[in-house]
Amino acid sequence: MERFEVPTRVGPVPVRAAGTGTTVLAVHGALVDGRLWDGVAEGLTPHARVLLPDLPLGAHRRAVPDRGRLTPPDLAGALVDVLDAVGVDRAVLVGNDTGGALAQVVVAAAPQRVGGLVLAGCDAFEHFPPPLLRPLPRLAAVPGVTRLVVRSFAVPALLADPGRLNLFSHRGLGRPLVADLLRPARTDRAVRADLTALLRAVRPEPLLAAAGTLGSWGGPAAVVWGRRDRVFPPRDAVRLADLLGTTVTWLDDALTFVPVDRPDAVADAVRGVLAATAA
Repeated sequence: MERFEVPTRVGPVPVRAAGTGTTVLAVHGALVDGRLWDGVAEGLTPHARVLLPDLPLGAHRRAVPDRGRLTPPDLAGALVDVLDAVGVDRAVLVGNDTGGALAQVVVAAAPQRVGGLVLAGCDAFEHFPPPLLRPLPRLAAVPGVTRLVVRSFAVPALLADPGRLNLFSHRGLGRPLVADLLRPARTDRAVRADLTALLRAVRPEPLLAAAGTLGSWGGPAAVVWGRRDRVFPPRDAVRLADLLGTTVTWLDDALTFVPVDRPDAVADAVRGVLAATAA
């Protein structure tokens, strides 16, 4: 993959890019980075140019210059900045977890920049943060809580390994990847402070406002969701699909991190949106 860095309103953002054709911008969630999309990108690069930014959502390597800009609107604006930096007017956005929330905010704020939308398990409506994590914005203000949250995700059974205790991934993210993703927030006080600022800035208002735009946006869209997702309510998938004029692709073998559990299904959904965009 080609690697470069672009200036954005939240600071420099590393980007990986591969493939040619219509641009697909894949947006990851909190405490992970663009590697979440590697399996999806492999299935898309014969058909599209895939951009994989590493946003400052807790797994970033350098603290941001202005922590006050770690808000959903500014982070969504940083995605538009990425498109500006590479000279792309319109892209298909595909988002998971917090990245799906940011993609929705982009549709609301800059609908002309979004040629298509794929939501693969994500925050939506009043569930930002989702019910399971609802106390986090308030608790993040308590000293030491963010460090505790990061350390808890380092327990292999909770994120890295497959098994019943893993609420986020049917397959597990793997111990080497999880260790690398969590290392910045575990070892760098400034990055951990960035994560705290992000957690405290999460609130439902931006997504409730975006929901009012999704119904009138009118672009091609797809919704892909784990049928047994315990983090993002499956009923939100139905609500999103109704707004976007599409149906839900239900996956029995995927949880929250749909791009990890079923990269093939996400890539299929993106290809469908690309075809509709071209038509």
